[in-house]
Amino acid sequence: MRFLSALLTFTFCIGISAQEPSKWEMLDNYLNLLEENNRFMGSLCIYKGDELQYERYLGYSSIEENKRANYQTKYRTGSVTNLFTAALIFQLVEEQKLSLKAPLSDFYPQITNSHKINIADLLNHQSGLHDYTAHKKFSKQKNRNWSKGELMNIIAGSPIDFEPGDKAKFSNTNYLILGFILERLRDDSYSMVLEDKICKPNILTNTKYGGRINTNMYEAHSYLFKNNSWEKLPQTDMSITRGSGAIISTARDLNVFIQKLFRRKIINDVSLDSLLSTTNKIGHGIFEYEYKTMKAWGHSGNIDGFQSHLSYFPEDSVSIAFLGNGMNYPLQDIITKGLDAYYEHPFTLPVFAGQAVELPNEILKKLEGNYTSANYSEKYSLVIREGVLHAQTRGHKSYPLTAYANGSFRFDPVGLEIKFEGDIQSIVPDQFVLHQRGVAFKFIKD
Repeated sequence: MRFLSALLTFTFCIGISAQEPSKWEMLDNYLNLLEENNRFMGSLCIYKGDELQYERYLGYSSIEENKRANYQTKYRTGSVTNLFTAALIFQLVEEQKLSLKAPLSDFYPQITNSHKINIADLLNHQSGLHDYTAHKKFSKQKNRNWSKGELMNIIAGSPIDFEPGDKAKFSNTNYLILGFILERLRDDSYSMVLEDKICKPNILTNTKYGGRINTNMYEAHSYLFKNNSWEKLPQTDMSITRGSGAIISTARDLNVFIQKLFRRKIINDVSLDSLLSTTNKIGHGIFEYEYKTMKAWGHSGNIDGFQSHLSYFPEDSVSIAFLGNGMNYPLQDIITKGLDAYYEHPFTLPVFAGQAVELPNEILKKLEGNYTSANYSEKYSLVIREGVLHAQTRGHKSYPLTAYANGSFRFDPVGLEIKFEGDIQSIVPDQFVLHQRGVAFKFIKD
C-alpha cells in the first residue's frame, strides 16, 4: 500500500523545478538506510483515528525461507501484552466481578505480602513482587513448556523487592498473576478470553495468544545481527510469558486496538480514567511518554530478539505501532523519526561510517577484563564468547559488541559505543571511552 499524498514544495530556478522529498519520502529514505545497513527488520505503522497514514515493512519474517515481511506479518509483542491484560481486567471490574481493591490473598494467599497487595498494585507495578523471569531456571529452560504450578512455586518462593505501595518497579510477575486471575474469574483460558472479549468484537483478526512460531501463518522469527549476518534466535515458550507477554499481532492491529481503547470501545470512561491514573508516569497497565511538547500513552516490550512499541497521542488521535524482529539500532530513534515525519519536524539521515570487521582472538584477549570509571557507578566486564567480544554489567545479561575498523565496539540496539584508542592495527588496550545517549565516561581496566 502506498501512503497518503502530502503537500509538495517546489523550488523554481530558471525554468527547472526541483521537488523536495515529502515527509513520507524522507521517512522511507531513513528506513531504507536502516535496512540497507542491516540495522532493522520489522514494521512501522501510523494511524490518525481510523485512517492509516503510513506503513512500511522491512526485512524478512523468515530469512531461511526467504519470506519478506508484509502487512500480515505477526510479531511477538512482549510486554505490550500488558495493555491487553489490563483492559481485560478492567472489563471484569465494570462487570463487578472484581474490585481494584481486592487483596491478592483472595486468590493466591501463598504469595509473600499477598494480604497487603491489591489488584491496583499489580496493575501499576507497586506490588513489590520480584520479577519471576529473572530466575536462573529460565536461562537454560526457556524453550520448554512450564505449568502454572511451576510458575507459581517460583513466585511464592521469591523474595520481595519492596513493601507494596512504597514505589513502582516494572515486574512481569504482576501481569502473569493478573492473567491467572483473569482465567479463574472467566473460567476460561487467556487465549479464549482475549479472542472473545477483545479480538472478535474489534475485528483484530491478526492478534492472538501465541505459540510455537509458524511461518506458514505469517508469523515472524527473531534475529540477532552477529558476525556480519542475521542469526535466528531461539524461541521462548509462551507458557512462560502468558498474560505478561504472550500476544502476537501486526502493526495495523495494534493501532486499531489502541484507537478503540481510547474511544471507549473496549473499556468505559471510568475504567480509562483509572488506566491513565499514574504514579511517576506509570499507569494501571500503561505508561506516559513524551514527544517534544506532546504527551502520549502506551507500552513497549521485548522478548527474545523482538522489540515492540505502541503509543497514542490523545491531543490529535494519532497512534504509532512498531514491531521489530531484527534490531541493530535504537528503537527510540526509529519511533522518534516516525513521529518527526508525521508532525513534519525536520530530521537528518544517519551516516553509517566505518566498516564492521572480525578481529582475531589474540587482539580480543587483550581487551578482556573488568573496567571501572570514576564517574560511572557500574563496572563493565568485557568477555569473549564464541569469538565475539561481549559487554556485561553486574546483574544483567551480556550483549555482543560489533567491532569496527576504527577501534570502536558498538551495540546499536541501545546506542552504546565502546571506543578504544587507535584502530584495529594499533588498538590501545586497558582503557576505553563509553559513549551513550550523548554522554561519555572513561573506563580503566582493574
